Amino acid sequence: MPADLLPISFASVIVGFISFAFTFFTFLRVFWETVQTMWFAKKEVRQTLDNLRTELYGERAYFKNAMMEAKSKSKESTRESTELTPLSILNDSINSMMADFREMESPFLDRDEDEDVDVEKVGRVSLRGDYGHMSLRRRTLWLHTKDDFMDIQNQVTRIQARRIAYETSNTLS
Repeated sequence: MPADLLPISFASVIVGFISFAFTFFTFLRVFWETVQTMWFAKKEVRQTLDNLRTELYGERAYFKNAMMEAKSKSKESTRESTELTPLSILNDSINSMMADFREMESPFLDRDEDEDVDVEKVGRVSLRGDYGHMSLRRRTLWLHTKDDFMDIQNQVTRIQARRIAYETSNTLS
């Protein structure tokens, strides 16, 4: 009877070692990615947050102008609800994302940012964030919030796609 279990025991030991190896190397990979994220946090924070800030303010400026244009056109015709509804929904989404972005960005800033920057009145340079020294606390915070910033970036990309679809459909009609 013990001789019959020997091949199964041997296979079980091999599977155990292979499972341990996969677990160990997965741990090493996750640990290494964490170290890299913490090491390059200063560069990543500056690039990611500046790009996201620029895109959010650009979209807000577009929707502000588009809504003013649609309102002026709606006074001339009866298409107010069909023109303004998609714009107002997307504008509300951008405003919500901007509020989330400001809240998440504030721990990385050295100074308080203006709450409502108008892109037409300020230059592109002033849209850059004044990010502070990357202490260990800020690096750890970046490690935990990086995915949230990427989620906002993905949402902005989807809104840009909807905006382009809206522009295309209005151009064609």
